[in-house]
Amino acid sequence: MPAIPESEERLTKAEVEAALAAFQAADWQRAKIIATIFCAGLTGWAADDLLQEAMFKLLSGTRVWPRHIHPLVVLKTVMHSIASNARKRNELSPIDANVVVDPFEVDVDDKTPAAHGTVTVTPEDDTSSKQQIAALYAALGGDEDLELLVLIWADGMRGAEAREELGWDEKKYDAVRKRLLRRLAALDPHRRKS
Repeated sequence: MPAIPESEERLTKAEVEAALAAFQAADWQRAKIIATIFCAGLTGWAADDLLQEAMFKLLSGTRVWPRHIHPLVVLKTVMHSIASNARKRNELSPIDANVVVDPFEVDVDDKTPAAHGTVTVTPEDDTSSKQQIAALYAALGGDEDLELLVLIWADGMRGAEAREELGWDEKKYDAVRKRLLRRLAALDPHRRKS
C-alpha cells in the first residue's frame, strides 16, 4: 500500500479556516465548555484565551488538523495540549499564585514589598468541613475510645506511636481502629480504600 503524502493527511490553512468558519453557535458553546474545563485551576488562563490560542496554533500551522477528525475533537486535543504545557510551566515557575505582594506595605527605609499569602479557603469549604466533622462525631455515637482515636489520628499519629500515646495494647488499638474504619465506611461508602 503506497504511503499517503503528508500534505493529504492534514488540512491546509484554507481548509482550517473553512472548518472554523463552518462552526455553529452550539459548536462554539461546546468548545468554550471544553476550554473552561481545561482552564480549571490554571493560573493566568481564561477559557476564551485557551480557545483563541488553540485556533491561532491551528491557523498558523503550529498544530496540525488531521483530515477526517471531527473539528471539536481537534480543538479539544489542541486545548488539552496547551493547558497541559501551561500547567507544567506553572509548576516549575518560581511564582506562587497564592502569594500576593501588597504595594502599600513598603517600609520607607526598605523598598522591598511585603509578601502575604492569600486565604484560599472559601466560606463554603469552611461550612463543608464543619458539616463533615459534625457527621463524623454523630457517627461515633459518643464512643469515647473512637473519639480518642480520631483525635490521635488528627494529630498525625498512627500505629505504635498512637498506641503509646493512648496507653492501649496492640489488641485494643486494632479492635478500636477496625470499629472506627467500619463507621467511616458507613459514613462514605464510596470513599477510596487506601
